[in-house]
Amino acid sequence: MRTVRQNDGMGLAVLLAALVVMYLFGLGLAMRRAPRVPGSRTVPYRRALPWIAGGMVLAASIVSEIPLPGIVIASITIYTGLAVAGVWRMASLDRASVWMLPSRRLARISLSVVGLIWLGSVLALLLWIADMVAGYALAG
Repeated sequence: MRTVRQNDGMGLAVLLAALVVMYLFGLGLAMRRAPRVPGSRTVPYRRALPWIAGGMVLAASIVSEIPLPGIVIASITIYTGLAVAGVWRMASLDRASVWMLPSRRLARISLSVVGLIWLGSVLALLLWIADMVAGYALAG
């Protein structure tokens, strides 16, 4: 007779997300302003840290309500942090450029967000399938 374990991924996801957020804030605090090259308009990631942390916490809280394995929850949380950082960087670079109309910028960012959400969903599905296959291989 086989017993089914309850999903204990919530604790793991929250712990992992808290650890990543803590390291991101530590990294943000440790960043120092580099001397600027004339004409260069780079934006530091320090201003993005609240958005990254908020996105990760939101993703972990939403995904942990779905009965998924811990590896899926943890990977989606980390993926969300990377995706939010990428979108923030793209938006900050678009804001500094003058060659694109504001309406096109918004459309480009919106399409990028939809694409990143789709990629995250595919990642979660593939990891869930891999976890199920590994579970059947161990049980059988």
